[in-house]
Amino acid sequence: MRRRKHRRDLERGLINRLAGRVVIFLVRRGVSPLHLTYGAFILSIASSILYALTGLSILFPVFGGVVWLASGFFDAIDGEVARLSSKTSRLGAYLDSILDKAAEAVVCLGLLLSGLVDDLAVLVFCVSSLLVSYSRARAEGVGVSLAGVGIAERAERIILVSAASLITPFYPSILNIALYLGATLASITVVWRTIYVVDSLRRERQAGEA
Repeated sequence: MRRRKHRRDLERGLINRLAGRVVIFLVRRGVSPLHLTYGAFILSIASSILYALTGLSILFPVFGGVVWLASGFFDAIDGEVARLSSKTSRLGAYLDSILDKAAEAVVCLGLLLSGLVDDLAVLVFCVSSLLVSYSRARAEGVGVSLAGVGIAERAERIILVSAASLITPFYPSILNIALYLGATLASITVVWRTIYVVDSLRRERQAGEA
């Protein structure tokens, strides 16, 4: 528990260091966190289109990776903006969760159309990524928090694929490798979370029977 809390504190501290001034600026300007959520989704659509246009130029995956990274940045700060501006809401949390999954699926479609990666690579990456999110949602549904549990949450996957996209003009197959690596790490995360939830619920049941 302490390790997970320490990790969450580190993640929040990193966001504050990298985007603290941006977050404060947006809060002072009265920007709605929902606008950031919508903006992140729109950027993911743009990223998908850029990946799909790879046939026109090998530079398009670079642009796609940069735009997806920007989308991930918006998604990373919308919660902090909501917290600091006291605009947190269940509606915002729901829309953020749904659009996150839709955004990842849309980008996967663009990657599939890029012609740079195997169909299987996109499939396993997309499925494993969605399972990571689903495992967290279901765990929260049974009262178990998975914050900080796992090694390949959405931010890590976006950084991995975006970084590979920047190298694509020099090493086209790197994007394929990144998808398989991301899928592997995501699968490990799903297994890790499943074990954690099962263990938590068993200990909770045993405590109730004692």
